[in-house]
Amino acid sequence: MKKRLRNTGCAALAAAVGLFSAAAQAQDPLPKGEQAGIYIGELKVQPAVVESAQKNGKLLSIKLAAQSLDTQFISALSSARVFQVMERKRKADIEQEQGFAATAVDVNDKDAAQTGKMAGAKYAFLPQIDGFEDLVSTQEYKAIGRTSMRRRLFLSATVTIVDTTTGRLLPGVATAQLTQEEIVENSQNGTGLQGSDIAVVELAKKVANSLCQDTIALLRPAKVLAVTGQQVLINRGTPAGFKEGMAVEFFAFEEVKDEDSGESFRNEVNVGRGSVIRTDPKQSYAVIEGNNLGVAKGCIVKLVKVNAARQGVPVSAPGGSFPEDPRRVPAKPADSTPGSSDKPLQFDTDATVPVPPAGAIKNAAPQAPKTPNN
Repeated sequence: MKKRLRNTGCAALAAAVGLFSAAAQAQDPLPKGEQAGIYIGELKVQPAVVESAQKNGKLLSIKLAAQSLDTQFISALSSARVFQVMERKRKADIEQEQGFAATAVDVNDKDAAQTGKMAGAKYAFLPQIDGFEDLVSTQEYKAIGRTSMRRRLFLSATVTIVDTTTGRLLPGVATAQLTQEEIVENSQNGTGLQGSDIAVVELAKKVANSLCQDTIALLRPAKVLAVTGQQVLINRGTPAGFKEGMAVEFFAFEEVKDEDSGESFRNEVNVGRGSVIRTDPKQSYAVIEGNNLGVAKGCIVKLVKVNAARQGVPVSAPGGSFPEDPRRVPAKPADSTPGSSDKPLQFDTDATVPVPPAGAIKNAAPQAPKTPNN
């Protein structure tokens, strides 16, 4: 009897899935069969962030981070192949080509640029940096004339989306907050102790990719294109963050409108899980794992975000430490001069003193009370 009830519930859920998908396809706010045009506004940096960077002598770092994030964000959105990115920042260069075409290009050339003609954008993306840190700590070894450095970069950015047809802000905001570390060990003559530009650019690239994925998910999330047996075809590839081995979830959905405020909501139902088995820049393939409650064409696909455990930094790196064992107490390190020939560099992190396990004293057999001698 329980089995029959369970099958009935799945059938009802599958029917609801069909309704969700049909309703969602009918109410998709973006045009079908074409890429919506977007305009990416000039990246802004909050004044307080600039003041803090200037006070700490990191003004060049924040400028490099802003310029790199600006170009990397445009590149990430363009390579994602979801929106048609409209060029506005180099409008003068485009107008120069249009002016040349009006005077020196064959008027019958259908590919010739037309003066004053530029495609419109459905949405405007307005990126902004609202947090930045560049912290550097050093550790000097005077006996050998060397210095080690540890650098920690932090960058926080948001992207506000505006509907250009109405001028209204969309309720969802894409955000990204990431860090980057750079370590230089045993530097001689102070080389590299101020950090490199490579670390700043790499962090900006990571933030740009994260913002790209979030903005795409807000306006046009990844969807199932076809289901063949247990294999699912997804309309997103590596630029959207889909990589082999990553876990995904499938959702049936419908758009629900609040009659009081007029705001639209998305009602989602989880209908299955899977993992990506193959991907390329344009599309991905996943295999359904576990129960399939109605994975079908039109379902939303979301990557399962896993919080990776932070790896400990070796104690030889400045500021590093090994994780503490609650049952062991480190012994006092042996005196040594780092790098000297007669006393080589040593870190006695394994020289520990065992401590009885918690509860050992409590579980020990009680001793007989002492009887005073008469």
